[in-house]
Amino acid sequence: MQPRYPLPADRSDLQKLATAQQAAADERGCLTNAAFHAWRGATLLALGRTAEAIEPLERALLHDPDLPGAQLDLAQALAAEGDTASARAFLAHMRQRSDLPLPIGQVIDRQLEILSLPTPLANVLTAGWQSRWQFSAMGGSETNLNNAPSSSEVTLTFPQGDVTLPLDVESRPRSGGATLGVVQWQGLRPWNESVLVVQAEFKARQTGDSETSYQQSDVAATWLDAPAASRQWVARVARSHLRYGGTSLLRATRATLQYQWEARERTEASPWSEVLAGCRPAASLELEHRGYPESRVLDGLYQGGAAGWLCRRSMVGRGIEALTANTFFYGAQARLGSDRPLQAARAGGAYRRAEVRAQWEGPWLGGRVGAQWSTTRQRDRTPYSPLLGNVPRSTIRHVLQLEASWPLTESLALVANAEISRQSSNLAVFDARQRSVYMGLRWEVMQ
Repeated sequence: MQPRYPLPADRSDLQKLATAQQAAADERGCLTNAAFHAWRGATLLALGRTAEAIEPLERALLHDPDLPGAQLDLAQALAAEGDTASARAFLAHMRQRSDLPLPIGQVIDRQLEILSLPTPLANVLTAGWQSRWQFSAMGGSETNLNNAPSSSEVTLTFPQGDVTLPLDVESRPRSGGATLGVVQWQGLRPWNESVLVVQAEFKARQTGDSETSYQQSDVAATWLDAPAASRQWVARVARSHLRYGGTSLLRATRATLQYQWEARERTEASPWSEVLAGCRPAASLELEHRGYPESRVLDGLYQGGAAGWLCRRSMVGRGIEALTANTFFYGAQARLGSDRPLQAARAGGAYRRAEVRAQWEGPWLGGRVGAQWSTTRQRDRTPYSPLLGNVPRSTIRHVLQLEASWPLTESLALVANAEISRQSSNLAVFDARQRSVYMGLRWEVMQ
């Protein structure tokens, strides 16, 4: 038998070829023929029989260690079987060859990009469907369980003059302990060069008072056009539902279309080169319908856009070591849009919203820690209420979120998170402060 490429496109013909190759594998002329074993390994790989493909590919490289096609196929088979570390090291070593043809070098770069993605996504692109469950149970405390204004009084404007009244005790911030339970599911499924990601989350906070307990559910589907490509489109639809104090408070439906450009290369010309190396610029359009079942007059439709950087890099040296080191993620995003009321009677009418967000995540003390900061400014187009000065409402909100996790076993981790938020407004009734700290355990199951 003589190796021939390309391989048959029809699966039945491919299966017949694999059967014929198996029958000839022990023939004297084939035993030491590297090209034959590489051909046989490629056939098994094309059939999805990755575990069987490893042996002939290793045999091919035993007789000809510099056979590029067999090296690529072996790395792919190893990755599909879950040995991504060996696959990355194998490809990185191969990429350093000075005689490597340009097309093969480009294929290696693409495979390295795939394998350097977060593990679940890399496995999907090389193997198939994967899903992950996370169960979290935490306890902690909050300073404002009922999302009350921080002011103890409110000033009302009447034709005869202003009147300042104290807020009822029940309308002031309540602090106390709470338990937080979270169930998350994520499924990833490839479709040619694309990937579909489906996510679902259910979160429940229980306090000593049913009026300050809540349940929140979120479901989202994201389509990634080409996760390993230098440029790609990302489309996302999501649905959220919030019940607070036993009442259906909010139902929201969102749609986002994003485009990600090629990651920046490291250059010596710019002082920002090191910081921005590996960062992908991205821009998106957003549409969201917000519905309030108990107060339909608040319903609105948000339209806007966002732009920013998505960065991923390793902080250790280059080469094989860099591919297996701990990874840092960071980025920044600016968002601008407007929310139009669905009913003319909504207080304040339409409003404009601008947001700046920055985030960072990396290894720390044997675990991982992340931080996110956001500042949101919102201004109504029309006066909010004659009783509140008859002026447009303007608010600015700052939020700092921290999260850390430390593995205890392969699937169990200790987790902690904290949040500090502050909202200021020209209308004192919308001033608010909140702090929370939670700690507990997270259990993860991969399927």
